[in-house]
Amino acid sequence: MTNSKNASVSSAAIIVMSSLILSRVTGFLRETMLSWKVGLNWVHDAYVAAFTVPDVIYTLLVSGMISAALVPFLSGKLERGEEKEGWGAVSSFLNVLTAGTIFLSVLGIIFSEQVIPFVAPGFAEQSQSTQELAIKLARILFPSVLFIMLAGVCNGVLNSYKKFAAAAYGPSIYNAACALSIYLFADADPESMIKAAFGVSASALIYFLVQLAFAFNKFKFYRPLINFVDKGFQRLFNQAVPSLLSSSVAQFNVVVSTAFVSLSAVEGSLAAFRNANTLWQLPYGIFAVGIGTAVLPALSGKYATGENKEYRSLLTRSLTSVLFWALPSAAGFIMLREPLVRAVFYWGGKFTQSDVSSVASILALFSASIVSQSAVAILNRAFYAIQDTKTPLLIGLCTAVINLLLGMVFYLFTDLGASGMALSYSIISTINAVMLLVVLKKKTNGIHMEKVISFFVRAIPATLIMCIFLAVFEIMPVSLAKKGLQLLYLAVEMLIAAVIYTGIMLLMKADDAVYMKNLIKQRLNV
Repeated sequence: MTNSKNASVSSAAIIVMSSLILSRVTGFLRETMLSWKVGLNWVHDAYVAAFTVPDVIYTLLVSGMISAALVPFLSGKLERGEEKEGWGAVSSFLNVLTAGTIFLSVLGIIFSEQVIPFVAPGFAEQSQSTQELAIKLARILFPSVLFIMLAGVCNGVLNSYKKFAAAAYGPSIYNAACALSIYLFADADPESMIKAAFGVSASALIYFLVQLAFAFNKFKFYRPLINFVDKGFQRLFNQAVPSLLSSSVAQFNVVVSTAFVSLSAVEGSLAAFRNANTLWQLPYGIFAVGIGTAVLPALSGKYATGENKEYRSLLTRSLTSVLFWALPSAAGFIMLREPLVRAVFYWGGKFTQSDVSSVASILALFSASIVSQSAVAILNRAFYAIQDTKTPLLIGLCTAVINLLLGMVFYLFTDLGASGMALSYSIISTINAVMLLVVLKKKTNGIHMEKVISFFVRAIPATLIMCIFLAVFEIMPVSLAKKGLQLLYLAVEMLIAAVIYTGIMLLMKADDAVYMKNLIKQRLNV
């Protein structure tokens, strides 16, 4: 029975990761299109600042309230056969969430003129035009928060019912629609970017409608009412508020980073920072988010039914599975930073070779976050599954203070600029992961630490050997003028590196490598 459940989680993770690959590819298409059409300049900076504010609100509501509160609560009710009762509380929760989102969006539209100087104080020193454009774009983008939040609700419901594929493919539609809007309208002038922003907001509406079509039949017990005295609603709300505050801490870090990067007074620095930030999140989004999304309902269900031994085993396997891919990905991103940036963003247009170097230097310092933030993604869900949202909040507060202090130090005493905030993020995410791991170990003994240590004993040498191969490959005198050949060469490098790493892990009989091999053989009926 345990093997069957583990296989179910693994299958769900594979479905989610495969759909997330498509989502990330279309997301990169969107970002690449923006860099190609606009370049790294003040117009692009204005768009990044304008997009930051509604994106912060969306992340607070979706990651902070839906993932941490709605999914564990509804998953637990479904596991115990209490679907109708669960939906009574969920209906009130969703109605309050929707009303709150509308309220915040309206406030954002009204007070954009006050918000943008707070998020990007450096704009006032650079150019008044940058600040004015950012304010206009923010007012256009704020309505999209409601539609993306509603799409996130649909995804949360689908994940609770373990319909992972339907939930995961929706973002690809949103990204593709955004990319099309940017391709049709964006350019390095304010009026063109305003047209593109309207297209991005329309894409959010399309995203919501598509996800609603997938999830509609799961809303049969939904009611458009708010019952504040319902005990289930109060429990949901009590879980959501600490999680919302915890997510607020993470988003505070985003705002702090944006503010310090804007103060660098280098035109295009915010755009370069966003490009690097988008790139490192490719493996993080596929592996950590994929496995984390798939495992949260299962962890919640096991905890709700008192299966503590199974909870511990599943959590440990999920953590090492994420790290199995995150560690070589981080090393590979450092070794191949310029080829990766060139492959994703340098397609001619207004993105130059100088821009490649700028983004690559920031990416190198972001890359450690692939490992630490992947661990945080799983460990946070471990706390959410036991309905403890306060611990991630307190730890997050500590790291937020450290991030602010590091930002001040790097701004005042170094010339790192945007790279300094990338380094700061890597440092605080590592601290966050270690603190979560220590507290979880003491609180629930929820991790088999000996298995985690055993993983690193094998994975670190395998990763180092892989890096030696990449170093040799990179110093070979190969000059490829055509874009297709550049992409092919990079793909071959990455494929051989992955084979070397996986092969060494198999030779050392690493549990995750053996498990992956057996799973593939099972799928292929070998």
